[in-house]
Amino acid sequence: MNSADVLLATLRPGGAPPADQLRDAWPRADLRGLRRLIEFEGSAFWTYRRLRQLDILAALDPDFASWLSDEGRDAAARNLLIDAEADGVARTLERLGIPGVFMKGTARRLVADRYPMADARRTSDVDVLVPANGAWNLWYDLRRQGYERTNLAKPPRPEHHHLPALMNDRRVGVEIHTTHARGVDPAVSWRRHFANSASVVRDGVTYRVPSATELFWTATAHALRIPELSFFLVRLLDTALVWASGAAIDWDEVARRIDAKEIVDGGAAGAWLDAARQLAGQDVPAALAGRVLPYDLPRELRLRLAVLRRVGVPIGWRKALAWWSSEVARR
Repeated sequence: MNSADVLLATLRPGGAPPADQLRDAWPRADLRGLRRLIEFEGSAFWTYRRLRQLDILAALDPDFASWLSDEGRDAAARNLLIDAEADGVARTLERLGIPGVFMKGTARRLVADRYPMADARRTSDVDVLVPANGAWNLWYDLRRQGYERTNLAKPPRPEHHHLPALMNDRRVGVEIHTTHARGVDPAVSWRRHFANSASVVRDGVTYRVPSATELFWTATAHALRIPELSFFLVRLLDTALVWASGAAIDWDEVARRIDAKEIVDGGAAGAWLDAARQLAGQDVPAALAGRVLPYDLPRELRLRLAVLRRVGVPIGWRKALAWWSSEVARR
């Protein structure tokens, strides 16, 4: 089995081979270029967690295992800072009496018990959606607490879907959203996220997180903002883990949003959803018939690995390689 196939099989949140089969495959896998591929796909933390679950890190090349362990511990430490920041924001919301729904990576960390491995990726900042009439109140209160803008050189953009990002001495960005995506009316976004949200209590603090439908849709729409950078495993897994969990997703609503072109590039969306479906180990829902396009995810990963085994890819080339391999795999 090609080592890209071994990696893909290991990372699948649904439909993965039996553990014994994976334990047998990894020590036999050709690891040349695999570290580069894992870095390229942004999946080091997920890979580390899965290989620990399988208890096979010790059977692998020591340099590879040591690198992956370092990556995993570093991501875990970063995520603890995210948790501490989310705690502070939640307490501020409660004090101000402003409702808020945590989104994206923060939300996934809060619901890892409902969506296995939802917390198995490095999270960069805290995203919280609030009603438009309360956003600046929250922003200015955080400023009074000592938060600073993360980028003083970038002027505020009134049309943007979140206020200028802030951070305190934890150096974790906080983005206060009035909508989850540019072009979606704030009132519509708030209604979607709050109406069916769930509460999570952690250490005496109450958080609200989106429904499975909104977790699924936001991950999909966010990933497809730049189609040529969409087909990385780290982005696909955000959607696949919700799909694989068996949680109730309103597929009719998902289809309606696709048809309404909330995701502009319909072709990329169709192929991307098929890639996420493969990772999730699920069939195409009837409501998405005709909207999901065939996509050869294993072939794309093999193509990327073949390139990465021969050359290191500078960060500036990442977009070009992602676009090239995605285009080839979609043909």
